[in-house]
Amino acid sequence: MLYLVVGWLDSALFEASLAVFVSTLTGLLPLFGVMFLLLWMFNRYVRPGQIMKQLGRAGGMRGWVLSIGAGVLSMGPMYIWYPVLGQLQSEGLRPGLAAAFLYSRAIKIPMLPFMAHYFGASYSALFVICVLIFSVLGGAAMERLDRQ
Repeated sequence: MLYLVVGWLDSALFEASLAVFVSTLTGLLPLFGVMFLLLWMFNRYVRPGQIMKQLGRAGGMRGWVLSIGAGVLSMGPMYIWYPVLGQLQSEGLRPGLAAAFLYSRAIKIPMLPFMAHYFGASYSALFVICVLIFSVLGGAAMERLDRQ
């Protein structure tokens, strides 16, 4: 609606903004295509039972890697993940893996270049390594507390 008003008032500004929009859209379309292809492949070839098998009692090292990797890749506010993790725990998710997931969310991939720029690459690498180690230790502590 605003574009129509701008187009009516100032056609040059409308054309310039439309050119920027089209340029941005053409730059993003290949990324959207790759994203949808990856989502389609994941939905096509990975079954929920396969994932829950890894996140259950018999998951082993794959469960830890999957949980921590998902925590690093997860986006959005923390409170959105609590009901999801609660549902997964009712389906067999180990509490230690849930704790490791939540702890590893401290690593934000889009922020790593900024962190490296402002604090240095060595500090950033040390931060990531410490978060990964402590996510495993915190998850292991939660597993031990859950057994008691």
